[in-house]
Amino acid sequence: MASHFTAAIRGMDDWIAGPASLLDEFVRAKSSGVVARVADDDGSALEIEQATGRKPSAPLLVPISPDMQASGALRTALNGKTVLLGIPARWVIARRIEMPIEAASHLEGIVASRMGALSPLPASDIYFGHRVLGISREARQITVAVAIVAKSRVAAALACLNAAEARQVVISAPFPEGEAVQVSTQRQRVASTRGRIKFVLAGVLGVSLVAAVTALAARPMVQNSYAERRAAVEIRAEKARQAIALAATPDKADTAPEQEALNIKDDAISALGALDDLAEALPTHSYAIEVSFANGRMRLSGRTMDLPEVLTALESSGRFEDSKLVGPALRGEDGVTSEFEIDTRPLIRTGGSLR
Repeated sequence: MASHFTAAIRGMDDWIAGPASLLDEFVRAKSSGVVARVADDDGSALEIEQATGRKPSAPLLVPISPDMQASGALRTALNGKTVLLGIPARWVIARRIEMPIEAASHLEGIVASRMGALSPLPASDIYFGHRVLGISREARQITVAVAIVAKSRVAAALACLNAAEARQVVISAPFPEGEAVQVSTQRQRVASTRGRIKFVLAGVLGVSLVAAVTALAARPMVQNSYAERRAAVEIRAEKARQAIALAATPDKADTAPEQEALNIKDDAISALGALDDLAEALPTHSYAIEVSFANGRMRLSGRTMDLPEVLTALESSGRFEDSKLVGPALRGEDGVTSEFEIDTRPLIRTGGSLR
């Protein structure tokens, strides 16, 4: 019995260790960072200084040893912090690219996909980063700075910083135009004591379990007190379902003239329903200029920024079918929107049903 209890405690401790690690990482991220610079072009030494702090301290000059062993002073200076590593400008391959402004939300993936054309080195042998240099609203373009650094150039400095248990190394790559571009490398795992965080999490978990047990015990009493209310709600819901079913039943007249009048009314309802379906189906960047009905089909003229998306939206709405473009789409005077004409068959509604 004792062995099972010990195993349960050990499993709980391992389970809490994950969230404790995340909280510890968050606390470390809020702490001050360290700035490191390659002291010379051959990368034989690093100059270390605290990025923030109340008392400024003299920079620490650390030679990069061939055996990649970190000194005690370097370990003390880093102490599991994030390091901003400055490198010489001649180590950086600078690129400047222009992209449409619509690519701003996918900038990171686009830059990564173009790396084969931007870099003379294979993607596995480089670190790279990007930064937006400027945005032109008139030309609808963004200018992006891309910095590429060969891994072999910074390998010795990274090995020295990683041996000193740096939390993460971010390379600051100088760029000819404007500020430096930050190039992130892989984060390092930092061993630290998380006993207090685990203790707090265990306390929170215990309180949560007590609250859950209390809620389960009180559930029957709550269910009994609300049983009458649930019954009243079910009665009202059944009445509402009957009213909806009655409204959805098409009207039928006793005489032929009355039926003809109902048919005219149904046709009017059908056209309104088709227009309502069209308003819901069109994308936000599209609008209709003219709509006409003939022989059970609808002719739609309008403007849009993405014609294929309009056709896709009509077909996927479930209210239109056999949609096709009539004639070519013409680019508008603004250079962004296009004029189009589409012929489609609406599944228009007649007396509450689809036709």
